[in-house]
Amino acid sequence: MPVPAEIEFIRPGDVPSEGPTELDVGLLELDEVYRGLDLLGRLSSRATKGTVISTLMIDYAKDDIDGVPGITDADRELAARVVIARQRSNTSRSWAENDLDGNGVVTRSELMVVGRTRVEGGVRGQGQDALIELTEEQRETLVLDYVGTFLGQDRDSNDAVTYEEAIAPVDEEGILTRLRTEGGSLKPVWDADGNGTITEVEIRRSADRLLGLVDANDNNVVEVEEAQAAFRAFTTSRARSEDPSRGKRIQCTLPEVPKTAEIVVLQGDSGSAVTNIALNVPNDPVIRMAEVEVPEGKTDVYLIASMRSPTIFRIMGAGAARVKAVVGVAALVALEGGKADLANTPCHRGFLGIRIVEPGGIAAEFGQALGRDDLRAVVAGRLGHINLGTLSNAADTLLVGDDLPVMMGDGQIVVDRFLSFDPGGFQVLDPGEIQSTVKVSARELPPLEIGLIVLASEGKIDFVSPPPGFLTRDVPDGIKRVVPDGDATAGITLQGEADGGSSGQFPLTVVVRRAIDLPAGLTTERGVRLIVPDGVPKPRGLRN
Repeated sequence: MPVPAEIEFIRPGDVPSEGPTELDVGLLELDEVYRGLDLLGRLSSRATKGTVISTLMIDYAKDDIDGVPGITDADRELAARVVIARQRSNTSRSWAENDLDGNGVVTRSELMVVGRTRVEGGVRGQGQDALIELTEEQRETLVLDYVGTFLGQDRDSNDAVTYEEAIAPVDEEGILTRLRTEGGSLKPVWDADGNGTITEVEIRRSADRLLGLVDANDNNVVEVEEAQAAFRAFTTSRARSEDPSRGKRIQCTLPEVPKTAEIVVLQGDSGSAVTNIALNVPNDPVIRMAEVEVPEGKTDVYLIASMRSPTIFRIMGAGAARVKAVVGVAALVALEGGKADLANTPCHRGFLGIRIVEPGGIAAEFGQALGRDDLRAVVAGRLGHINLGTLSNAADTLLVGDDLPVMMGDGQIVVDRFLSFDPGGFQVLDPGEIQSTVKVSARELPPLEIGLIVLASEGKIDFVSPPPGFLTRDVPDGIKRVVPDGDATAGITLQGEADGGSSGQFPLTVVVRRAIDLPAGLTTERGVRLIVPDGVPKPRGLRN
């Protein structure tokens, strides 16, 4: 039912009221400003203060689920367990529908049977005319696509999917982290005393004080005009506080850094080299690497790594022992070498949700969060060999320990193509020597084009000399290796560039000879053309 409007009658000669005056919230702390904004977000129309507080109490009861008064991480973990259980249930239901013999393992043969029934059912359900009926080859293609998609969950490559493999994508730690940092119905910012527990008393006291400010005419009702004026005041106060989160604040703090230590921020999209390492995180991303050379010195060094994709940092140089800790604030960070502590935090998305192009800008932002004005930074799209002494970044040079093969003919073309994307080369790392906050393993098949080189060496695929014009990539000077002339390379167009590098036009075309798994990251990050002769199983893995 619509709420009746309150009309103010004006007598002749009277002056209409100017509406609520702007609030003075300059004395409010930033946390209280955020509580005020959260409070205003709950108002859909004019409401009494009692109604607003009652709504907060309903949300409090919804979040306080462990039976102990107060909302804590224990409550949020229970809430996360509910989400995890629901996601696992949905996943396991799909898995169980393919386990025809009920032995707890879904095999390729079972998937073929289920796939055929699904294809036939789909054809009949669509009521296709006999003139456009699918051919046997088309039907088999659809079945194999269904089988291949499901076997994408086969982590041990044994052509079968267990229950554990099926539910593995449910990222427990990710769900727990999200709930702990973002909260449920009541955000963590309602923890007024910062002791980790949101109590009913805290909510009522904070809400009473804030509603007292918002209700400017003190009639116990929050009018639309009052709510609008309060919103302007709160947002202005937030802007003046120079909150580094840009209005998306999450209660999250960086590890404490001693005042005497140097702090350097490393920010980039990815490392310049590809590794054989896999981190146990969703979507199985390709893990890249960068080197950090630390010169000799007497002061301790702390690194803040703000990366867009999971990255391994190799700590090296005469002063490697100076690096006491590396803090990851966006994508996961892992370490090789040195003796630094490692912390990965969820801060980047909220408390430090920043992407600054200029090195001085990013240093200032992180410095503000840490209460320092002496931070330095290295910022680049691609981080390769970083020298902390000069704050330089060599993004297009091979990293130490490069394990790229040198090949002839079409094989060398693929190596060169790989280097045009990842000039840092290929790093074969021992998982036991990697320091990480998540499980680390080594891929049996290297990712990207390097995986194709391995498959070619095993006789499972052949490279095809492609026609020009399909793909263009720049190859930096010093990276391009000599491609021998001959019939195998006749279709490639290489054009010299002013900086000494070259531009090549070529597709990556592969003939599949035997059953293979597609290398991780290849089809999502690079273009590849697969030729699969009749009778050869289609490659397993995600295809795009």
